Amino acid sequence: MRIYTFFHAHQRGDLPHLKTATTNGFGHCLCVIPTTAGLGHSCDYIHLRAGDCYPVTVAGHPEWWACLQGGLRVLDGDAERAVLACGDIHTPEVHQAVELQAVVDSVLVRAIPQAGEAGHCNAGAAEFIAIDAGEAEWAQHLHARGLVWGVCHRGVLNLQWRGGASGGDVQSTYLQPGMAFAPEPDDDYCIDAMLSGAGLLCCMQPAPVPSDAYAPQGERQAA
Repeated sequence: MRIYTFFHAHQRGDLPHLKTATTNGFGHCLCVIPTTAGLGHSCDYIHLRAGDCYPVTVAGHPEWWACLQGGLRVLDGDAERAVLACGDIHTPEVHQAVELQAVVDSVLVRAIPQAGEAGHCNAGAAEFIAIDAGEAEWAQHLHARGLVWGVCHRGVLNLQWRGGASGGDVQSTYLQPGMAFAPEPDDDYCIDAMLSGAGLLCCMQPAPVPSDAYAPQGERQAA
């Protein structure tokens, strides 16, 4: 089991200022899950103040964005491509330059794929889930869905696990908003909400595509 926190991101120095297109403030970008994690993509937290406009260029591989807090407009010039509220997920078009405008103070998660050895890359599929206190078997459900990582975005979650690297001992940690976990293949884990209404943003493995099926790259990999 691997745990990622804002503290670890600060230790790595992954806290660059974002020069926004407006003058009322500067956003911050915090790389919570780095490319060195070996998950095939990185996970950035983008913090924007109300009124900030942040230019974003999407490269040649599909990525996804998830609004964890506030509200954002995705603008292409004068055209409004999308409006994101808390809990919304957006898959931008590749090879596109857009601008994010924060309607209120906002936090956006951006999953950016990294090319693998064979040139294949994807950022997985994003999904928000709500976990109520006392609900059982969430870990089994997430494992069956092919969970790559999960990040707490609301409430507090208790994560317990036992894996080969831990020598059979049960380990536990409390996940607060902004903390992420990525289970190892041999981990046996469970996750419980300390209070009802806890929220988890999950990155799942994309659904397999038959080898004889053809679709444009963006359609095959879009979340």
